[in-house]
Order: sequence, then structure tokens, then C-alpha cells
Amino acid sequence: MFDVFRTTTEESNEMRTTQGLPARFIFCLALVSGLNCAFAEDDPVIGEKPLSELLKQLRSENRGLQMRASQALSAAPTNLHARIAPQVMPVLKSDRENDKFVAAQILGEYGALSKGAMPDLLPMLEGTQYERNRAAAAKALGQIFRDAQPGPEVDKVTDALCRKFSDDPDSYVDVRRESVYACGRIGQSAKKCIPKLAAGLTDREIAVRRAAAWTCGRMGPLAAEHVDRLVSLMMTEGENAPEHVEALGLIGPVNANIAGNIMDKIETVDGVAEGIFSSNPAERFRAKALVALGRFGPKAAPAVPLVRRMAGGFGPDEFGFKLRTEIMNMLAAAGPEAKAALPEIEAGLRYNNYSEWRISQEDKVQLHKALHEAAARAYKAVTGNEPPKAEEKK
Repeated sequence: MFDVFRTTTEESNEMRTTQGLPARFIFCLALVSGLNCAFAEDDPVIGEKPLSELLKQLRSENRGLQMRASQALSAAPTNLHARIAPQVMPVLKSDRENDKFVAAQILGEYGALSKGAMPDLLPMLEGTQYERNRAAAAKALGQIFRDAQPGPEVDKVTDALCRKFSDDPDSYVDVRRESVYACGRIGQSAKKCIPKLAAGLTDREIAVRRAAAWTCGRMGPLAAEHVDRLVSLMMTEGENAPEHVEALGLIGPVNANIAGNIMDKIETVDGVAEGIFSSNPAERFRAKALVALGRFGPKAAPAVPLVRRMAGGFGPDEFGFKLRTEIMNMLAAAGPEAKAALPEIEAGLRYNNYSEWRISQEDKVQLHKALHEAAARAYKAVTGNEPPKAEEKK
């Protein structure tokens, strides 16, 4: 009896001992795992490296390491931006110009979360060395205050940007260009820049003129004072600067001549131009011009005879499809005033041509779908009735 009791007691003790060890081990493992998770949250891995290492590399004298760190941080997941931005902002105070440059690029990518960087970006914009840093600061300010609400900060930033392309224009084209673009990114809250855009529109460099036209477009009808200059630029360099006609469309038909001016350029533009945007910049201009006319609504009606002539003149390639589609969009915007173009609209509903061999079958189907949908909208806008079903090629 004693032996049995002893054996049972020993077995029980052994069981408690062997069961206790795993329990303590599991507890320790859980504790270590918890600490590792907490550490990972404090120092998240971005790409293949922890945040702490990337921040060190951001100040590295090795330019390659620094640029790779900048690229990784710029591409960091958006849910980490609020954590990273305050740790990048101090880099703007560095004595090294390269450090400031990469920091401005990263903070610009983070947008409004980087507003705290404004006090350091403004002196960087107004600095006297390293023009690329001034350009980077201008771009970052535009990104940070993109579509911002009006306020003292926006006014202060807008004033600083205007100085760089108008009041005291920077000698470097990149700085002037990025300063003008930045005002456009801010949007109508930066409307005090509008009178200053005359300097951008008359800049000796086309890159700045294009930026100024784009910013006029962002200001919409508020930039009506620049319409005459934009028309002149469209007529002389519209093939290589589609921003001019785009701006006219966004500003709107503030006078009766604008639609006619755009029509004149559509008819006179030719393909002999610097191919910045496509192999045929004339066609690219026409597409942008049709979009601009479409924004005029019924006031685009005078262009109906012109687009009727254009409608049958495009090949079955990808760009021809896009031009046909823009014509249908313009006719839809013109509404009943475009009733003379009903034959062209009906042709758009029926159009099926899959002969283009350079694009995939899926892309061909999408091009046809976009054209048919635009033609259907035009038909309904012109006639007030639902269109007949387009015949899809199997």
C-alpha cells in the first residue's frame, strides 16, 4: 500500500514537473514574441530594411545609399507616412545640401502630413545655392498644400512661389517651372498668383509657359484675363504644348471667339512638329482640342460642321478610335445643337473595326466599348431618345 502510494505520488510529482516546463516555456516564448512585435511596430521594415536603417542612410555621404533610402521612404505604405514624416523633417536642417534635397522629395510625396516642414522649405526655396534644391522645395510645397483651403499659410507659400517665377524670377528654368506648377497644385486657394502668371506665360522657356498654362487651367474661369495670351500661344506652339488648349477649355468660353480660335487651329495644325507627346503631335493636339470644345457645352455648336468633316478621316488604329470617341463626347456636350451630326453619331454606334494588330484583343474591345458608349450619349443628347443597340462583333 505504501509502495503504491509512493509510486503514485512520484508519478504525480513528475507529471507536475514535466507539465510545468512547457507552460513556463510557452509563457517566455509569448513574452519574447510580444516584445518582437512591439519592436517591429516601432521599427517597421520598408522594402527590405528597417525604418531606423533607412533614416540613417538618408544622411549617408554615400550618394547611392542615400538615393536608395530616399526611394524606399518615398514609396513607403501610406499608413506609415504619419510616423515617418516627423523623423524626416529634421533632415531639412542638415548642413549638407544633398540631405535637404532627398528630404524635400520624401516630404512632398507625403502631402499634407508634411505641413510642419513649411518653415524649413521656404528658406530652402529662397536659398542662393543648389538650384535643384530650390526646385525640390517648390515642388514639395505644391504637393504638401495641394487643394488646400485658403489661409495664412497658403498665402505665405503662394507669395514665396510667385517671387521665384515673377517678382524676382529665378535664373534656373527648373525653379521657375516647379514654382508655377506648385501654385497650380494648390489650386484656387492660390488665386493671388493669377496676375503673376503673365510672367510664366511669356517666359523664354516653353517648359515654364506650359506650366503657367496648366496653372491657368487649374484656376478655371478665374484666369479669364489670360485668355488672349493662351490663344496666341495655342496658335504658335499648340502642337508641342497641349496645356494651352486644355486651359482654354477649363477657363471656358468667356468670349465668343474662343471656340472659333480652337477650330482654326484644329484645321491648320499639321504633323510637322517636335514629337514630344506622340509620333503625331498634330493628332494629339486635335484630341485635346476636342476635349476643350466639349467643355463649352452648347457653345461648341459652331464646331459641329468641322467635327463632321473630321469624323470619317481617321484610321482604325488606337488613336483614331480615341479621336472618334472625343468627337462623340463633344457632340454629346453640344446637345440638340449638334443634330446635324446625327449621321456621324449613328455611324459611331455601328462602327466595328478590329483590324489594328498592334494592340491586344482586350484593348480593342475596350476601345469599341468607349466609342459606342460615347456615341450612345451623343445620340440621346441630340435626339432625346435612347439609341438603337450597337452591333458588337463576335
